Amino acid sequence: MKRADYSLLIKKNAAVLLHLIFLIIAISGISLMYFNTEPGLGLSRLRDRKYEDSPEFMAQFQQDLNALFQYVSYRDVFEHEGTLDLSSQMFSVTRGDGPEVIYTLEEVLRYARSQGFYLNSEFDVVNDLLVYDNAATAKDYRINWRAYITEQQITEPGDAYTSLLELSREVLNCLGAYYKVHYRMVDNPSNLYFRILYENESDDQLIYTNTTEETLKNVIQSGRYCYLDSDSAFAKTNLPEIPSGIITAMEANNINDAEHYYIIAAVDISYPADDVYAKNSIGYLQLRERFLEGILGLALGAMGCLITLYYLIVVSGYASSRSAKPALHGFDTIYTECYLVLAGIFTMFVMFLGEKIGYRILNLLVSKSAIEYSRRMLMAVIIYGCSMIAAFSLLRRHKCRQLWANSLVVHIYKTIDQYFVHRSFSYRLFCFFLAFVSAQVIGSWIILLGILNWAQPAARLAVLILTAVLLVIDYQTFHKMFLTALQEDKVADAIARIADGDTSYQMDLHDLSGKELQIAHKINQIGTGLEHALQEQVKSERLKADLITNVSHDLKTPLTSIINYVDLIKREHIQNPKLQEYLSVLDQKSQRLKTLTEDLLEASKASSGTLKLEMARLDLVEMIWQTNGEFEEKFAERSLELVSCLPEQSIMIEADGRHLWRVLENLYNNAFKYAMERSRVFTEVTSENGYAYFTIKNVSEHPLNISSEDLTERFVRGDVSRTTEGSGLGLSIAQSLTKLQGGTFEILVDGDLYKARIGFASIEK
Repeated sequence: MKRADYSLLIKKNAAVLLHLIFLIIAISGISLMYFNTEPGLGLSRLRDRKYEDSPEFMAQFQQDLNALFQYVSYRDVFEHEGTLDLSSQMFSVTRGDGPEVIYTLEEVLRYARSQGFYLNSEFDVVNDLLVYDNAATAKDYRINWRAYITEQQITEPGDAYTSLLELSREVLNCLGAYYKVHYRMVDNPSNLYFRILYENESDDQLIYTNTTEETLKNVIQSGRYCYLDSDSAFAKTNLPEIPSGIITAMEANNINDAEHYYIIAAVDISYPADDVYAKNSIGYLQLRERFLEGILGLALGAMGCLITLYYLIVVSGYASSRSAKPALHGFDTIYTECYLVLAGIFTMFVMFLGEKIGYRILNLLVSKSAIEYSRRMLMAVIIYGCSMIAAFSLLRRHKCRQLWANSLVVHIYKTIDQYFVHRSFSYRLFCFFLAFVSAQVIGSWIILLGILNWAQPAARLAVLILTAVLLVIDYQTFHKMFLTALQEDKVADAIARIADGDTSYQMDLHDLSGKELQIAHKINQIGTGLEHALQEQVKSERLKADLITNVSHDLKTPLTSIINYVDLIKREHIQNPKLQEYLSVLDQKSQRLKTLTEDLLEASKASSGTLKLEMARLDLVEMIWQTNGEFEEKFAERSLELVSCLPEQSIMIEADGRHLWRVLENLYNNAFKYAMERSRVFTEVTSENGYAYFTIKNVSEHPLNISSEDLTERFVRGDVSRTTEGSGLGLSIAQSLTKLQGGTFEILVDGDLYKARIGFASIEK
């Protein structure tokens, strides 16, 4: 038994040791990546590419090009026949009303040294003096001209005032920029070869170069280059991107207005010279290798940490491999909330020791550039270690079912519940809500204080802990209210079902009490009342439909007699023109009354759904062709041109042929009555998403100051002046018959444009 106990203990300690080793490996990998890459590069460092294809190479090349253009600007200022000329005139100034004074380079250098300014070994301007006399800094010199600044760059050459010291510093800066290029690329071997030429019409050439043309051609063939000619608007290059500002710089240095110029800059990527390119190439490869090692270390360390952590999670809480149930350690019996507070205090104490002691040790071990990173990593390791200790204690509590059961909240809840057990519900709810609001206000206030003092580690930890506590309180409150709200959900569900049309729904009154029970009784009464009202409405609609049907039938008999007698009178061939006119009006009005009666009867049947349908497979395209043929002559009476766009293949639908013809007839008649004379009526059949659509559209003769929804209402006509012969039932009948056959009916009004579309589900042939 003891051997088994010791065996598991040894395995646990070995797993902890391995976890620490893998953690160190992961941290080492992160450190390698951090110190061996530039910000923003990320995993692009892993690409298998050479230094000359990298952004670092492009940045160095751009920097050298900018330096070259400065060199071009300053070479003729400081040189004479290839050597530095100390007698070169630098600038001309006038002081007050005195004469013009011209300073040479030698005089400027001597004055600058007297004021503590000189060029160091890197050709940067440095100063040994901190205080200057007033005469040196007084801006009482008027600048007449400066040799190192072109005339185009001087905006007001007669009004510029400055001090002699400032002018001397300007000269030193320009001289330093000149020397940096001359020393690195001209006097000493360089992997960057350049040739800049300005040429006039008289073949006068101004050349800036550090090599011969033959050498430059050889470098271009095997290296990286950029070539720009004044005869071309684009630069030729095999670099990853074209250097910026090259055209502007060439134009700016063309002070003699040369007719032709070009620049060639190339880098020998074999790097024969020991210059910045060669060093950067070696460094780039080394950094890439270190970065790759860092990724491998991070992956290995993370994998090892996860494996050992998984093992420790599995065995945590078990004293031996034979243990059936997990057990708690001594400090695991503390209330959960109290343990979390103690763990937070312990973490802050360790962080305090790390800040006071660990930081000083790091200052002795790491370089200045890495000190800030090392401090952050130390704090991360401390937080990680303390968090792991606290997390495993919570894990053991969870395994033993004590994480919540042994919490201070549960203990207080049980105590308070015993006090409130005999209190009324409203009193308990009031106290519960008051406690909840108080906890939220106090917690939020403390969290706000912590956020205001976020720079302190203790404040950050307190904010995190209090946020977690408030979240737990919110969850428990929600759970309590959720159990209470179940009854309200049943009430809401009943209301939703009745609102959706299930007026016969009756709530189950079981598990309901108090106010919810009373509401449930009222909802059941509302449902019963709505069901009764709907039945009455259906009965009223049926009576209305029966009334229309009966009246229509009763009107048809005398109307038929009137029509027949009118027809008999017409056969008598009455010669009186006045009587013939009266007889024509009587015939016209009786026929209109007959049509109105038939439309009214059909509209009533269609809206009530009492029509019998004989559904069959129909070819919609063929039916439209037939309908077009029926109405072509009728449309010609009003000079209407029928324009059809129909597919060649058949489109089959399922509909009642007789009623579908009625729908089409009403749509065509509607176009005949209301379309503008001498206009076009467009018809079209399309197939979209499994539906066959027929569309008819035209421009209305009268303004359509009515919505598309109102047009399908009964007795509503687009001709509001009612000058045409229509009952206002055509579109209503068409809509009802279409929907009765399972189709769709749409009307669109856009200004005076009228468009109607019906659709049916298409079926395969």
